[in-house]
Amino acid sequence: WTADTSKEHGNLIEKAFVELATTCQAVICCRVTPKQKALIVQMVKRHKNVISLAIGDGANDVNMIKTADIGVGISGQEGMQAVQCSDYALAQFRYLQRLLFVHGKWSYLRISKFLRYFFFKTFAGMMVQIWFAFYTGFTAQPLLEGWFLALYNVIYTSFPVLCLGLFEQDVNAKKSLQFPELYKAGQKDLFFNFGIFFVSFIHGSFVSLVNFYVTMWAMGDRSGSRVTGDYQSFGMIVATSAILTVMAEIMLEMKFWTVFSSLAILTSLLLYCLFTYITQNFVAYRTSPQMFPFPEATRNALTDPTAVLVMLLCVVVNIIPSLAVRFVCNTISPPTMSEMFQVREIQKKQSTVELTSHNSRNSLLRRSSYAFSHKEGYAHLIARGASLRSKRIPVRRQLNGFYSPGKDNSLPTEINAAPKEASAEQKVQLS
Repeated sequence: WTADTSKEHGNLIEKAFVELATTCQAVICCRVTPKQKALIVQMVKRHKNVISLAIGDGANDVNMIKTADIGVGISGQEGMQAVQCSDYALAQFRYLQRLLFVHGKWSYLRISKFLRYFFFKTFAGMMVQIWFAFYTGFTAQPLLEGWFLALYNVIYTSFPVLCLGLFEQDVNAKKSLQFPELYKAGQKDLFFNFGIFFVSFIHGSFVSLVNFYVTMWAMGDRSGSRVTGDYQSFGMIVATSAILTVMAEIMLEMKFWTVFSSLAILTSLLLYCLFTYITQNFVAYRTSPQMFPFPEATRNALTDPTAVLVMLLCVVVNIIPSLAVRFVCNTISPPTMSEMFQVREIQKKQSTVELTSHNSRNSLLRRSSYAFSHKEGYAHLIARGASLRSKRIPVRRQLNGFYSPGKDNSLPTEINAAPKEASAEQKVQLS
């Protein structure tokens, strides 16, 4: 065989081994060297499009930990070599479950939502420049203010998306450990892929189209001395509509609300008003007209009731399709997480067996196991469910003949005969 044929044959053997290994729940490789451990991880990475994780606690696991995409080291008796070369360090092996099913799932969810929302808000705010270029002959004239373009992604919309990427949760830690099936969403790339990116692009483009054309159609055919139909006011109406729509969308996107999330949205809106007031002040315009070319544009727009209604109309038109899509998706195809919760709750109710007594707690007829250890002749008591209770008879009644224990002192009996006179010994004891 040639070298190429031998290499191809080796690849086929490796692929067959990986296919066989992936059908098993666990594969044990005994008596392997540190280099062979690394080769096994490298072979899985080469033949499977997956993210590999390697965990070890000794120096012989260092090569394997470095080869894997994610390395986890356990601090044990063999030293700290594995911990120093790993991405994550654990004190015990059982902590790996929480690292994957809780923190790993949360990290994937947060990063996915961060990227999806970041792309959406960028398309929603900046695509209006393209639509405006069709009306200006693709000149260099911008629709939005230069300060707005510079601060849009840095200050105006950055804090909510950071909170989304830091604190977002779909379920809490207890539910994440209780339902390990939720971890499969990350393995299947359900939260962010090319399809999700394309949907974000379409959504952002739709928002920009609504903000641009609704504002143009509403403000274009107006005339009068007090009508805000100038170029600067038109740009600020579009910009303010984009900011409000983006904030409304992130409020719908957040599933886990914290104090920081609310403060981030309020802070973003306040900073937008503050910086807009500073950059559109007449003092700044007199200082440098080229740097501050929008004097009092937002003030003129907000003093016109029609402009305010146009902003609200743009936000409503942008939010209604988003709400409709969410409602249809939840109705036609409920989320897998909700289905899992419902199935688990039904199984939990079916598997729960409640043991109750047929008799009340205060009943004198109690079921007892005393009769099963009794001698023969008491079958009617067992069938009747009555328990035998021996009452403590006073000594004087015993001496008077009303109580006569059996030979084995097991069953009390009452004698209805007339009382007998006490003997001389009993009289002496009584005296």
